[in-house]
Amino acid sequence: MSGVAAITPTLGTSPWLDATIASVASLPAISRHVLVCPAIKLAELRRRFPGALVVPETGGGMYAAINAGLAALADNWTAFTYINDDDLLLPEFAEVARRVVRMRGAGMVYGRVVLISGKGNRLGGIPVSWFPTHNRALYAARIEPVYQHGTAINRAAWLKVGTFDPVLRYCGDTDYLARLCLQNVTAECVRANVAAFRLHAAQLTKQAGAMAAERQKVDENLGLLSGVHPCARFMARLVFRGTNFPLYLERIVRHGPITFGELLARGE
Repeated sequence: MSGVAAITPTLGTSPWLDATIASVASLPAISRHVLVCPAIKLAELRRRFPGALVVPETGGGMYAAINAGLAALADNWTAFTYINDDDLLLPEFAEVARRVVRMRGAGMVYGRVVLISGKGNRLGGIPVSWFPTHNRALYAARIEPVYQHGTAINRAAWLKVGTFDPVLRYCGDTDYLARLCLQNVTAECVRANVAAFRLHAAQLTKQAGAMAAERQKVDENLGLLSGVHPCARFMARLVFRGTNFPLYLERIVRHGPITFGELLARGE
Protein backbone atom coordinates (compact mmCIF):
# COMPACT_ATOMS: atom_id res chain seq x y z
CA MET A 1 0.00 0.00 0.00
CA SER A 2 1.64 3.25 -1.10
CA GLY A 3 0.77 6.77 0.04
CA VAL A 4 1.36 8.91 3.12
CA ALA A 5 1.61 6.89 6.34
CA ALA A 6 1.15 8.39 9.81
CA ILE A 7 3.12 7.08 12.79
CA THR A 8 1.96 7.61 16.40
CA PRO A 9 4.07 6.45 19.35
CA THR A 10 1.75 5.98 22.33
CA LEU A 11 1.63 4.45 25.79
CA GLY A 12 -2.08 3.90 25.16
CA THR A 13 -3.15 6.07 28.08
CA SER A 14 -3.57 9.51 26.48
CA PRO A 15 -7.09 10.93 27.01
CA TRP A 16 -6.78 12.54 23.56
CA LEU A 17 -5.78 9.42 21.62
CA ASP A 18 -9.27 8.93 20.19
CA ALA A 19 -9.26 12.50 18.87
CA THR A 20 -5.81 11.99 17.34
CA ILE A 21 -6.92 8.78 15.62
CA ALA A 22 -10.10 10.45 14.34
CA SER A 23 -8.18 13.41 12.91
CA VAL A 24 -5.93 11.06 10.93
CA ALA A 25 -8.80 8.82 9.84
CA SER A 26 -10.68 11.85 8.45
CA LEU A 27 -7.95 12.43 5.86
CA PRO A 28 -8.24 10.21 2.75
CA ALA A 29 -4.66 11.23 1.90
CA ILE A 30 -3.40 9.09 4.83
CA SER A 31 -3.06 5.53 3.55
CA ARG A 32 -2.18 3.91 6.89
CA HIS A 33 -1.96 4.90 10.54
CA VAL A 34 0.57 2.97 12.62
CA LEU A 35 0.34 2.98 16.41
CA VAL A 36 3.50 1.90 18.24
CA CYS A 37 2.79 0.93 21.84
CA PRO A 38 3.97 -1.23 24.76
CA ALA A 39 3.26 -4.92 24.26
CA ILE A 40 0.81 -4.89 27.17
CA LYS A 41 -1.41 -2.46 25.23
CA LEU A 42 -1.43 -4.28 21.88
CA ALA A 43 -4.67 -6.23 22.29
CA GLU A 44 -6.55 -3.28 23.76
CA LEU A 45 -5.53 -0.82 21.05
CA ARG A 46 -6.20 -3.31 18.28
CA ARG A 47 -9.76 -3.67 19.60
CA ARG A 48 -10.26 0.07 19.96
CA PHE A 49 -8.76 1.04 16.60
CA PRO A 50 -9.32 -1.76 14.07
CA GLY A 51 -8.48 0.57 11.19
CA ALA A 52 -4.93 1.17 12.46
CA LEU A 53 -1.87 -1.03 12.32
CA VAL A 54 -0.84 -1.54 15.97
CA VAL A 55 2.69 -2.79 16.54
CA PRO A 56 4.86 -3.23 19.65
CA GLU A 57 7.60 -0.81 20.60
CA THR A 58 11.14 -2.09 20.53
CA GLY A 59 12.37 -0.12 23.55
CA GLY A 60 14.33 3.12 23.54
CA GLY A 61 11.69 5.84 23.66
CA MET A 62 9.67 7.90 21.23
CA TYR A 63 12.15 8.12 18.36
CA ALA A 64 12.90 4.40 18.47
CA ALA A 65 9.13 3.92 18.27
CA ILE A 66 8.92 6.02 15.10
CA ASN A 67 11.69 3.89 13.57
CA ALA A 68 9.76 0.75 14.57
CA GLY A 69 6.57 2.11 12.99
CA LEU A 70 8.30 2.73 9.68
CA ALA A 71 9.96 -0.68 9.81
CA ALA A 72 6.54 -2.29 10.29
CA LEU A 73 5.36 -0.69 7.05
CA ALA A 74 8.28 -2.22 5.13
CA ASP A 75 8.36 -0.63 1.66
CA ASN A 76 4.64 0.15 1.51
CA TRP A 77 4.74 3.93 1.79
CA THR A 78 5.62 6.92 -0.33
CA ALA A 79 5.92 9.48 2.48
CA PHE A 80 5.34 9.61 6.20
CA THR A 81 4.31 11.98 8.94
CA TYR A 82 4.34 11.38 12.68
CA ILE A 83 1.90 12.73 15.20
CA ASN A 84 1.90 12.58 18.98
CA ASP A 85 -1.00 10.85 20.71
CA ASP A 86 -2.41 14.16 21.96
CA ASP A 87 -2.15 16.24 18.77
CA LEU A 88 -4.29 16.61 15.64
CA LEU A 89 -3.96 16.74 11.89
CA LEU A 90 -6.24 19.38 10.38
CA PRO A 91 -8.11 19.18 7.04
CA GLU A 92 -5.49 21.42 5.39
CA PHE A 93 -2.93 18.64 5.89
CA ALA A 94 -4.39 17.23 2.67
CA GLU A 95 -2.38 19.87 0.78
CA VAL A 96 0.82 18.77 2.54
CA ALA A 97 0.13 15.19 1.49
CA ARG A 98 -0.71 16.18 -2.09
CA ARG A 99 2.54 18.09 -2.48
CA VAL A 100 4.85 15.56 -0.87
CA VAL A 101 3.70 12.59 -2.96
CA ARG A 102 4.30 14.47 -6.21
CA MET A 103 7.83 15.60 -5.31
CA ARG A 104 10.68 14.18 -7.36
CA GLY A 105 13.79 13.35 -5.42
CA ALA A 106 14.29 13.77 -1.69
CA GLY A 107 11.69 16.17 -0.31
CA MET A 108 9.59 17.29 2.64
CA VAL A 109 6.55 19.53 3.05
CA TYR A 110 5.49 21.33 6.22
CA GLY A 111 2.85 23.82 7.28
CA ARG A 112 1.73 26.08 10.06
CA VAL A 113 0.72 24.74 13.47
CA VAL A 114 -2.00 25.87 15.88
CA LEU A 115 -1.52 25.66 19.64
CA ILE A 116 -4.57 24.30 21.47
CA SER A 117 -5.51 23.59 25.07
CA GLY A 118 -6.53 20.29 26.58
CA LYS A 119 -10.12 21.20 25.73
CA GLY A 120 -9.22 22.09 22.16
CA ASN A 121 -9.36 25.87 22.50
CA ARG A 122 -6.90 27.96 20.47
CA LEU A 123 -3.95 29.28 22.49
CA GLY A 124 -1.95 30.74 19.61
CA GLY A 125 0.29 29.48 16.82
CA ILE A 126 3.82 28.21 16.29
CA PRO A 127 6.06 30.50 14.18
CA VAL A 128 7.49 28.63 11.18
CA SER A 129 9.63 29.62 8.23
CA TRP A 130 7.58 30.61 5.19
CA PHE A 131 10.68 30.48 3.01
CA PRO A 132 12.48 27.11 3.22
CA THR A 133 15.61 28.52 1.55
CA HIS A 134 16.13 30.49 4.78
CA ASN A 135 15.98 27.44 7.04
CA ARG A 136 19.70 26.74 7.25
CA ALA A 137 20.39 30.34 8.27
CA LEU A 138 17.59 30.19 10.84
CA TYR A 139 19.12 27.13 12.49
CA ALA A 140 22.40 29.07 12.67
CA ALA A 141 20.48 31.95 14.29
CA ARG A 142 19.08 29.59 16.98
CA ILE A 143 15.57 29.77 15.50
CA GLU A 144 13.49 26.65 14.90
CA PRO A 145 12.21 26.99 11.30
CA VAL A 146 10.13 23.80 11.10
CA TYR A 147 8.20 21.67 13.58
CA GLN A 148 7.25 18.00 13.31
CA HIS A 149 3.52 18.70 13.50
CA GLY A 150 2.01 18.45 10.05
CA THR A 151 5.36 17.77 8.38
CA ALA A 152 5.54 15.01 5.74
CA ILE A 153 8.81 13.46 4.53
CA ASN A 154 9.07 11.34 1.41
CA ARG A 155 10.79 8.00 1.11
CA ALA A 156 13.72 9.37 -0.89
CA ALA A 157 14.51 11.85 1.90
CA TRP A 158 14.28 9.12 4.54
CA LEU A 159 16.64 6.90 2.53
CA LYS A 160 19.06 9.83 2.22
CA VAL A 161 19.07 10.91 5.87
CA GLY A 162 18.37 7.65 7.68
CA THR A 163 16.47 6.83 10.84
CA PHE A 164 15.73 8.92 13.93
CA ASP A 165 18.33 8.98 16.70
CA PRO A 166 16.83 6.75 19.44
CA VAL A 167 19.22 8.12 22.06
CA LEU A 168 17.53 11.52 22.03
CA ARG A 169 14.55 12.08 24.30
CA TYR A 170 13.52 15.70 23.76
CA CYS A 171 15.08 17.03 20.56
CA GLY A 172 14.91 14.14 18.13
CA ASP A 173 12.55 16.23 15.99
CA THR A 174 15.04 19.08 15.70
CA ASP A 175 17.87 16.65 15.04
CA TYR A 176 16.02 14.89 12.22
CA LEU A 177 14.56 17.99 10.55
CA ALA A 178 17.94 19.75 10.76
CA ARG A 179 19.65 16.75 9.19
CA LEU A 180 17.18 16.96 6.31
CA CYS A 181 18.11 20.61 5.89
CA LEU A 182 21.85 19.92 6.04
CA GLN A 183 21.46 17.20 3.41
CA ASN A 184 19.80 19.76 1.10
CA VAL A 185 16.50 17.90 1.00
CA THR A 186 14.01 19.99 -0.98
CA ALA A 187 11.46 21.64 1.33
CA GLU A 188 8.13 23.33 0.66
CA CYS A 189 5.92 25.30 3.05
CA VAL A 190 2.11 25.26 3.04
CA ARG A 191 0.98 28.61 4.44
CA ALA A 192 -2.06 27.21 6.19
CA ASN A 193 -2.73 25.62 9.56
CA VAL A 194 -2.21 21.92 8.93
CA ALA A 195 -1.87 20.51 12.45
CA ALA A 196 -2.63 21.29 16.09
CA PHE A 197 -0.18 20.92 18.98
CA ARG A 198 -1.88 20.40 22.33
CA LEU A 199 -0.37 22.09 25.39
CA HIS A 200 -1.03 20.34 28.69
CA ALA A 201 0.58 19.72 32.06
CA ALA A 202 2.10 16.29 31.38
CA GLN A 203 4.01 16.98 28.16
CA LEU A 204 7.77 16.71 27.78
CA THR A 205 8.07 20.34 26.65
CA LYS A 206 7.69 21.34 30.31
CA GLN A 207 11.20 19.90 30.91
CA ALA A 208 12.80 23.15 29.75
CA GLY A 209 16.22 22.59 31.31
CA ALA A 210 16.65 19.08 29.95
CA MET A 211 15.41 20.18 26.53
CA ALA A 212 17.88 23.08 26.41
CA ALA A 213 20.80 20.81 27.34
CA GLU A 214 19.90 18.23 24.71
CA ARG A 215 19.33 20.94 22.09
CA GLN A 216 22.83 22.28 22.75
CA LYS A 217 24.26 18.81 22.09
CA VAL A 218 22.28 18.58 18.82
CA ASP A 219 23.58 22.00 17.75
CA GLU A 220 27.15 20.97 18.50
CA ASN A 221 26.92 17.53 16.90
CA LEU A 222 25.45 18.88 13.66
CA GLY A 223 27.39 22.16 13.59
CA LEU A 224 24.15 24.10 13.23
CA LEU A 225 25.51 27.37 14.63
CA SER A 226 28.37 27.66 12.19
CA GLY A 227 28.91 27.83 8.45
CA VAL A 228 26.42 30.64 7.70
CA HIS A 229 27.40 34.26 7.05
CA PRO A 230 26.14 36.72 9.72
CA CYS A 231 24.30 38.74 7.04
CA ALA A 232 22.37 35.65 5.97
CA ARG A 233 21.41 34.96 9.57
CA PHE A 234 20.29 38.56 10.06
CA MET A 235 18.14 38.63 6.91
CA ALA A 236 16.58 35.24 7.60
CA ARG A 237 15.74 36.30 11.16
CA LEU A 238 14.25 39.59 9.93
CA VAL A 239 11.98 37.86 7.40
CA PHE A 240 10.98 35.20 9.93
CA ARG A 241 9.99 37.82 12.52
CA GLY A 242 8.07 39.84 9.95
CA THR A 243 6.03 37.00 8.51
CA ASN A 244 5.18 35.67 11.97
CA PHE A 245 4.45 39.05 13.57
CA PRO A 246 0.69 38.33 13.93
CA LEU A 247 1.50 35.22 16.00
CA TYR A 248 3.84 37.18 18.26
CA LEU A 249 1.15 39.79 18.78
CA GLU A 250 -1.44 37.12 19.54
CA ARG A 251 0.89 35.51 22.09
CA ILE A 252 1.40 38.82 23.90
CA VAL A 253 -2.33 39.52 23.97
CA ARG A 254 -3.22 36.05 25.22
CA HIS A 255 -0.28 35.22 27.49
CA GLY A 256 1.76 38.36 28.13
CA PRO A 257 5.36 39.14 27.09
CA ILE A 258 6.79 35.60 27.15
CA THR A 259 8.83 33.67 24.61
CA PHE A 260 7.53 30.66 22.71
CA GLY A 261 9.83 28.42 24.74
CA GLU A 262 8.40 29.82 27.98
CA LEU A 263 4.88 29.18 26.70
CA LEU A 264 5.75 25.57 25.94
CA ALA A 265 7.33 25.13 29.37
CA ARG A 266 4.27 26.66 31.03
CA GLY A 267 1.90 24.26 29.29
CA GLU A 268 -1.80 25.02 29.25
